[in-house]
This record gives sequence, C-alpha cells and structure tokens, in this order.
Amino acid sequence: MIRTKVDTLWFKRCCAFHLQFFPDREALSKLCGLQGSIERDSTAPLLRVPSTSLHMTVVTLVSAATQLSIPNDQVWRLNGGRWKEVADRVEETPPFDLHFHEVAASEAAIFVKAEEPPELRRLRSAISHAICFEQWRPTPPRIAHITLFRFSAEDRLPAVNFDAGLLPTGLKVGSIKLLEERVYPSVEINILSEPLLRGKST
Repeated sequence: MIRTKVDTLWFKRCCAFHLQFFPDREALSKLCGLQGSIERDSTAPLLRVPSTSLHMTVVTLVSAATQLSIPNDQVWRLNGGRWKEVADRVEETPPFDLHFHEVAASEAAIFVKAEEPPELRRLRSAISHAICFEQWRPTPPRIAHITLFRFSAEDRLPAVNFDAGLLPTGLKVGSIKLLEERVYPSVEINILSEPLLRGKST
C-alpha cells in the first residue's frame, strides 16, 4: 500500500516554464467524470486538479521546485528567447495519438497513463538535450500521463477504484502550449506560444 506525500506547492504562486498538452473538450469531460468517480469511492486526502488545469507535460523547461543560483524568472530572461526557439521546433513533429489505458497511483499523485509513443519520446529527447542552465537539464517522464489528484496529507492510499468507461482513449496531440506557470498546478498560466504539430510521419 502506498503512503501519500503532501503536495507543498498546491495552489501557491510560482514561476515555472513548461511545454504542455491540454486535452480537448470531449476528453476533458471524461477526465472530470473519472475524477468524480474516484472521489466518490476514495477516502484518501485528495486534492482535485481543476478541469482547466488538466494537462500532459511534454517537458518542463524550468521547474517550480528547481533550486538554481538565480530566480527562475531571471533564468528565463537569460535563456528564454533561445529556449523558445527550441520549443517552437516541435512543429517539425507529426501529430500523434495517446492511448490512455489505466489509472495509476504514486506517493505524489493519482494519474491516467499511456505508453510513450515514439514521436513523444523523440520530441522530449530533442528538447531536453537542447536545454541547459548551469548543471541542470530537464528530465522528462518516460510515460505520457495526466495528473488527476495530488494529496493534502500523509496517509495510506487504498486501491483506486474507477469506471474504466471514463478513460479518454485515443487522444490526438496536434498542438502544444509553451507556457509560464504562475500558480501551481497550471492554475494560472501565461501562454508564450502554441506551436502546431505538422511534421510528416516517417
């Protein structure tokens, strides 16, 4: 049984920069229904991610929790123009599908996950290798996932029950947002660019 970890950043002001994918209205409706289903059947200390904040992170360029020698906004002022050019090259990536197949839990979150398609893996790798400040580089996740809940207290997490019919399978990723996160978790954002994926599949 997993012991939950408190999310100390929850709804706090922050400064972070990400490439994120936001699901369409139909997928969002399913995700919200799934959140409701889990909430009804769980006694865990859940913090529900707001519907407008549900997203999949492609790569975090500067994390809210990263400890660097200067504040994150200064890091962006020094590097943001060059990093934005790197991020905007995602247009060379073809659109790809995500197939969410399960709800999973870790000590930090409850999330839906999909296998990482090759297009997403290559995109993450290219961006992560191009972004560097001091000794820090992004380390993107190896799965595709959308976080549904964080936790407000330490507790033993019972098995997560959910309605499998609410899983949003077959999501098409055709555009990604480069954004500045001002309130965690992507509750208040400033969109810096929104490149369309229009590369050709090989």
